[in-house]
Amino acid sequence: MWSDNETDNDLLGFKVHSDLIKGVIKNERILPISVGVFGDWGSGKSSIMKMLEQELNSEEQGDTACLYFNGWVFEGYDDAKAALIEDILIKLKENKKFGHKINDEVTSLLKSINWLRAGGFLMKNVAQPALMAYATGGASLLIDVVDKAKDFFGNTLENPSDLITKIDTEEGKGIIKELKGIINKNSSDVIPMVVRKFREDFEKTIEKTGLKSLVILIDDLDRCNPERIIDNLEAIKLFLNVPKTAFIIGADERIVRHAIECRYKTPNIQSAEIEQYKGIVTDYLEKLIQVPYRLPRLSNSDVETYMTLLFCYRDLSKDVFENVYDKFKKFREQDRHSSFNYDMIREFINGMKNDKGKDVVQQLQMVQQIAPMVTNGLKGNPRQIKRFLNTFTLRLELADVAKFDLDEEILAKLMVLEYIALPQFKELCDWQQMQNGKPKQIVELENHVQNSTAKLSMELTNWDKDILLKWIKMKPSMKDINLMDYFWIARDKLVNTIDAEVMVSQIVRMIYKSISKYTTNASLKSEVQNICKLSDEEQSVLFNMINRDMLEHPENDRCFEIVHAIINNKYSEMMSIYKSTLRNLRKNNKDSFIPPSVAIGLSSLAKQDTELMTIIKTFEENSKIAIAIKVQNKKIQNKK
Repeated sequence: MWSDNETDNDLLGFKVHSDLIKGVIKNERILPISVGVFGDWGSGKSSIMKMLEQELNSEEQGDTACLYFNGWVFEGYDDAKAALIEDILIKLKENKKFGHKINDEVTSLLKSINWLRAGGFLMKNVAQPALMAYATGGASLLIDVVDKAKDFFGNTLENPSDLITKIDTEEGKGIIKELKGIINKNSSDVIPMVVRKFREDFEKTIEKTGLKSLVILIDDLDRCNPERIIDNLEAIKLFLNVPKTAFIIGADERIVRHAIECRYKTPNIQSAEIEQYKGIVTDYLEKLIQVPYRLPRLSNSDVETYMTLLFCYRDLSKDVFENVYDKFKKFREQDRHSSFNYDMIREFINGMKNDKGKDVVQQLQMVQQIAPMVTNGLKGNPRQIKRFLNTFTLRLELADVAKFDLDEEILAKLMVLEYIALPQFKELCDWQQMQNGKPKQIVELENHVQNSTAKLSMELTNWDKDILLKWIKMKPSMKDINLMDYFWIARDKLVNTIDAEVMVSQIVRMIYKSISKYTTNASLKSEVQNICKLSDEEQSVLFNMINRDMLEHPENDRCFEIVHAIINNKYSEMMSIYKSTLRNLRKNNKDSFIPPSVAIGLSSLAKQDTELMTIIKTFEENSKIAIAIKVQNKKIQNKK
């Protein structure tokens, strides 16, 4: 098994990317600067950030300090913005190189965080009532502000007398003096003044450290919810353009854009306003990120190299792996394109076995065979590859325990299908169960891809998609393979499969959540337009998640409204999935659960699709939905 955590051990050959970014931020003439390291979920952003942190904090980089922050850590804070700023200051103060030089300055800056955290809320809800109560002796007013004053004066307050005692201390009198000076000012004037002073003091603090550059790495921003993403971005904006600073932000650009849209989009947005909001998002992002750098997907040779090194890392002793890794680094410096595979390291590994007693050579030869399938199915995503291999390894071990003789290439091919098209994976499982492991549908599908003129039967029309046809073409052929044992070892995954458990990217989750929580028809149409941000594979995963909701809750008309909105946005794949689901509901006598309110949308779609019309006609005649559709059709005829 392999850990899913980021690493500074470069098995991806990504040092070229970290070196490029390091070269940019080490150029003093272009500081201050902000760089966005953009890539899909699991593309290797965190590993690059870890490499940068390690190199920039090395002895050789004595004039540079690098601070690493995980944006997700601040997810649970009420004020993530203030928490991040505070953490940056604390790490500066604790730095062994220069922390002692700036102790007083950082202490003063930390006090300023009270103002940045409290803002106008403090002025309105705590400062004015507290002063009034203090001046008039109005104990009843103090009762109202005790809870709100806790964040400002500390969490030791329990009752009004505690607040009076706190105000009477030297610290309290100092706070009151400050408050009196600004109590009559508008908080919208006060806060910018405090922010400006904070930036000036922070700039002087950096100057006092003697650093040539302070690099701040913000990672995992895209794992936060939209509100927290914006909070963190606002905190980063506070520091931007301070001399000698560089910010490196690692995120999926689509998720950041989505978060900005969520902040600025109104609930009742109209279609005509969508372009306006897109412009706001672009402007916001371009002002925040001066240099966007997008990580490329792994190529077929990259995937084979990565998988080879993963198996070597797992199966070889530390000394032997270091020899392999050294050879890899030298190889990659000379050749950026070819695979680093078994053929190049056989001298190190011949005759070796892993801790399970398996021949390491056989493992690496297997990598060469399945790498093309993994590349095509998982689109060169390092995290998905690692998790895929973990599941793959567990299933092979289960097969050994069960004494099954499985073809590893067939297993890999089936697992690719499990990820890219969950409904078809389940459908294939059903077919093989009914036909003793050898479904005739596989023969028809393989004949179809070899001879495109051969038409598919009605039950296979939902397989006639590019991504599935490519999967069918993948070697090896499954025409004569008994699939019973392969699905037996996957039986625990047939409900909660790979895509449902661990392989759904954050952008898919966010868009799924936004669509599911729509408030009006207009907002639903607006949210559905976000689907275009996804790749074809991510769209398939999203459609399968929505489809699962419809299968599990056919009584919920919202599920159907979402599907109808997606289909009306010209997503033909959703229509194919929808028809398959309706057949499934009818087959299991669950069409009676479909609410009558679905009839209008369903009838409208059926007018454009004869196959859908045929499916509707099979509904249970006395079901509420069938009756509602008849009423709807009669209304349409009367209008004509």
